[in-house]
Amino acid sequence: MLGVITFFHWTVASSGGFNPPGEEDYYNFLVRGWRNGHLYLSKAPHPTMLTLADPYEPAQNGPFRLGDASYHDGHYYLYFSAVPAVLVLWPYFLLTGRELGTTTAIFGFAVMGFLATSTLWLRLRSRYFPASAGWLAPLGVGILGLASHVLALQRRPLVWELPIVTAYAFAMLALLLAHVVITRASKAAATAAGLCLGLAIASRPTYVFGAIAFLPLAWWVWRREGRAGSTLRCGAAGLVLCAVAVLTHNHARFGRMLEFGQNYQVTSIYEAKAVHFSLRYIPHNLAIYGFQAPQWTRAFTFVSATVDRAGPPGYLGGWNEPVAGLALTLPFLGLAAFAPWAWRGRSPDETRVVRCELLVLSGFFVGLAGVTLAYFLSTPRYLADFTPALALLAAIGALALERRVATTRIRPAVLSGIALLGCISLTMGCLLSFDYHQRMLRNLWPVGWQRLEAFFAAPPSGTPPH
Repeated sequence: MLGVITFFHWTVASSGGFNPPGEEDYYNFLVRGWRNGHLYLSKAPHPTMLTLADPYEPAQNGPFRLGDASYHDGHYYLYFSAVPAVLVLWPYFLLTGRELGTTTAIFGFAVMGFLATSTLWLRLRSRYFPASAGWLAPLGVGILGLASHVLALQRRPLVWELPIVTAYAFAMLALLLAHVVITRASKAAATAAGLCLGLAIASRPTYVFGAIAFLPLAWWVWRREGRAGSTLRCGAAGLVLCAVAVLTHNHARFGRMLEFGQNYQVTSIYEAKAVHFSLRYIPHNLAIYGFQAPQWTRAFTFVSATVDRAGPPGYLGGWNEPVAGLALTLPFLGLAAFAPWAWRGRSPDETRVVRCELLVLSGFFVGLAGVTLAYFLSTPRYLADFTPALALLAAIGALALERRVATTRIRPAVLSGIALLGCISLTMGCLLSFDYHQRMLRNLWPVGWQRLEAFFAAPPSGTPPH
């Protein structure tokens, strides 16, 4: 875990992180606005924006807009969630008198989510698979940190990545707390789980689809406690509190509770007229996220993500970013198919518990994957919405597979296969982190990049390797 966190830190640091906020730090524009007593950004629009016939028409606002901000009533608002500013950036300023960069906040939330996921993984392994091979524990930790595309959020730690990593952190905490509620009746854990789920949704509203994961949990608690139980009410209280806060904030800014600012965003398209989510996008995005072939080379970084600019009507293929398909680069994740074996051959009571655990994780993955695939573009940072849950299911699948063959002759071969898939996925996850965003690291860290290229360079023919 310490090794993964160290790699996280290096990734953010080598991407220009841990610097004072600059003019691209929208979140500190928001905090400055709050300090001045208003909800809009402390970034005045260009005077021409006030005179445009249609300020949302890209042909008119192009030279004057603050890209991706929401323009309303002569002010810029932050379309992206205010949760990181409320919980971290603003309190940091109140305590220190200094502004905290978005980059530093991203590192903190990434560590928080990783620790929560790793803790859940280790608890599930020790509770339900105590006889499993010891090396599977650190392998799972490595997969959750390095082969889950969370690194994509740290390679370019800016305004787009902060709400995603914040949602990831609170969602993983919610899943960990859900495990606590399943294993023992705890009103405090239920309240905290509801609150964390609410904060995840408030950070990234698409996480509301991941909330289907908590329906099996609610059913489990209801079956265990009946109508008289208060655990469900405690969990709902935290969730409702966050929902009320978000809706109130939306109404205060835009006059409508369900307006998050997307219809007022100023970008290179007319956002209010775009079809952002559609079922017709799912097959295309599934092919990209799952099976898009990367380019392979003999030179560092040996693998390069590719981009697909095509798509169905309404799909914004021109905004697509290079993606390497999960099935071709992170093969360990395919072990999620064996996760249902986890409850085989157990006592009836234990079977129900394990099944509930897996239904929660599977529901979260399916909900988040579904809404991500239905979006009108593809980018590696969106993989961080659902890949961590898939990685956790894959790690459980590895345990279930090992348990299934525990008394057979093929156990050594199966364990060797699991280890091989894990090593490939860990290596590819690290290599892809160097490749994110058109190899941004090459421009941000030119000296180090040249050293890596030289170290891995093949020697000329007839020359002994150095």
